[in-house]
Amino acid sequence: MKKINLTLTSAGFATLVLLGATSSTVQAFSLTQSNPLKIMPLGDSNTRGKGEDVAGYRDDLWMRLNDSGFNVDFVGSATTNPPSSWNQPYPFDRDHQGHGGYAVSGDTYATGGDLMSNIDNWLNAATPDVILLMAGTNDFIFQKTTTAQETLDELGTLLDKIFAWSSDVAVLVSSIAPLAPKEGLAQEAALYNNMIPGLLGSDRYQQNNLSFVDTRNLFTLDDVYDGVHFTPEGYSTLANAWFDGIVSASNVGQPPISPIVVETPGSDDPVSIPEPTSVLGLLAFGLVGAGSLRKRRHVSP
Repeated sequence: MKKINLTLTSAGFATLVLLGATSSTVQAFSLTQSNPLKIMPLGDSNTRGKGEDVAGYRDDLWMRLNDSGFNVDFVGSATTNPPSSWNQPYPFDRDHQGHGGYAVSGDTYATGGDLMSNIDNWLNAATPDVILLMAGTNDFIFQKTTTAQETLDELGTLLDKIFAWSSDVAVLVSSIAPLAPKEGLAQEAALYNNMIPGLLGSDRYQQNNLSFVDTRNLFTLDDVYDGVHFTPEGYSTLANAWFDGIVSASNVGQPPISPIVVETPGSDDPVSIPEPTSVLGLLAFGLVGAGSLRKRRHVSP
């Protein structure tokens, strides 16, 4: 029988939905091991950083992970754009795989590129344990005839390539920033965001560690200073969303309390709704949440 677990954040802003959890042992990556967890931030300029915040969400996320005592290592071939000021007692890990102007697949502009044609080389070089993927914005901006379905299909092909490289890697996929109407395909971009959960929750990825970090209700056009790129406050909110998603998908993500079992309308599958009242639960889900749709890989008991 398939169970669906909904976990409310401490502030009640979002939910975590687990799909495909059965009586089999569920394998999650570890945030508490002695060896650092290798995390690859993957995407375009909203991963790299832009405008007033040249490190994007990465410095805020690095600070949250370190302040929480988690042993992590950002990986990737790019090391550009350190934060303009860093007054923390530990160095900021600048490694990432965020490339300005890159689409999921296809041409953008002369110095641009795409993730699809580079992903194998990046993965082989960095060997990440976890990938934070936000991509699709430049497909809509530069490929003016692109539809939401076409970009979603390309996202699926990119995920297939990642999981072909390793069935054990965990991938967290975020919805993209809202686009201003002047960009021309803002409605298609919004539709793309709405279609991502269906792709990630499909049987296609039944055996993979896959999460949806849902930021659709966290951002408005006020959070993108030029209609495309996040403001510093927007990057901070995005970092909190990634943090919640990472902890939720990890070995410390479930609060150690008994769930309340209710019924899903129109379904025979039980739904468990634990509330994170413990210190661990509050740490795990933070003060600002983003919904995560997670399908974890099954392993035989």
